[in-house]
Amino acid sequence: MKGYRRYIALIMLLFGALVLLEYFRPKPVDWTQSYATHDKIPFGTYALHTLLPDLFPEQPVQVVREPIFNHLQDSSLTGNYIFINEYFDADSLDVNMLLDFVHRGNQVFIAAEWIDGLLADTLHLSTESHDSMVPDTTALMFTGLSDEKAYSYPANHYAYYLTVPDSLPYEPLGRNKAGKLNFLRMNFGAGAFYISSVPLAFTNYELLTLNEPNYAATALSHLPLQPVYWDEYQKLGRQEEESVFRVLLAHEPLRWAYYIGLFTVALFVFFKSKRTQRVIPVLEPPRNTTLDFVQVMGNLYFNNGHHKNIAEKKITYFLEYLRTHYHLATNEWNEELRERVVAKAGVEAQLINQLFNLIESIWSSKAISEQILMELNNNLENFYRQTQAKPTKAEKNAWKKKY
Repeated sequence: MKGYRRYIALIMLLFGALVLLEYFRPKPVDWTQSYATHDKIPFGTYALHTLLPDLFPEQPVQVVREPIFNHLQDSSLTGNYIFINEYFDADSLDVNMLLDFVHRGNQVFIAAEWIDGLLADTLHLSTESHDSMVPDTTALMFTGLSDEKAYSYPANHYAYYLTVPDSLPYEPLGRNKAGKLNFLRMNFGAGAFYISSVPLAFTNYELLTLNEPNYAATALSHLPLQPVYWDEYQKLGRQEEESVFRVLLAHEPLRWAYYIGLFTVALFVFFKSKRTQRVIPVLEPPRNTTLDFVQVMGNLYFNNGHHKNIAEKKITYFLEYLRTHYHLATNEWNEELRERVVAKAGVEAQLINQLFNLIESIWSSKAISEQILMELNNNLENFYRQTQAKPTKAEKNAWKKKY
């Protein structure tokens, strides 16, 4: 173990240097359009959410992390419901609850590049995109104001605008330099919908990098001073239902702490297991004592003079050998059996005749001498030696099929 200490120290030093290098290196800019209140990236809404108490003084600002249907179950709720997303596509239950909320005299502010589904069908509006940046579609202006100032807008692949039939009663509140409608007010019952097609104008990039906070402030100033409900469910879902690991991986410091903790535990288990592992004992394979038993029993019979008993057991084994290897019926002991053994075993006919004559002599005798037993054993050994050197008919057929 002492010889590995310098290598372990070197590995730990290199790992620490890698962690420090990763921690202090410049972070790449994340251009994800998250529109989340906790994101300080260019296209997050951290700055605007921080300014909401100043835009709606003395009014509570509540972040909503549940579906519209669940949040508006209480029919006594009043206020401004704000949605700033990349797209807005709620289901029928949420849309019906939202329409009822506005019909009672409340306001809904939606800033999204795409508005689809039941809400778009009910309000008879749709979103389209420019396929050209000429004239400048990233310059935004409010209509109906004495000072029609042009606000710069974060450049994107496409600039989106709203299309509404002229027969519908709506109030245009903003256009781009190309003259396309991008902000409007549409009354619904006692309340109103405020629809914008430029959600990027409400992000950190617009407010901080381009230094244009007045556009978002002016757009939201159309809303009355009422409690504000800021929707986060459409962007992030129900956060309280997310797992602990998902929360850890969502933040870089926690993610690095999680990875380092896993690496440390794995390192500890690796070296700890090597130090405390017991010596694995060598297990001898089970010994086959069958041959020893046979030898002991053979010596017992031989020493007691039971020569015929031994000879009969050898003859029985010989007959079993003929049945299993050559598929010969040994229940009839005649001349035909001799000829078939010679043909199938491929041994000398003289050896088979001697062996068969000797077996018949042993069967007809009441007792045999030691010399007769030795002669039987020699003949049998000679037979087994000759048959094992030559392949059987079944083996020949198997080789023919294989090759």
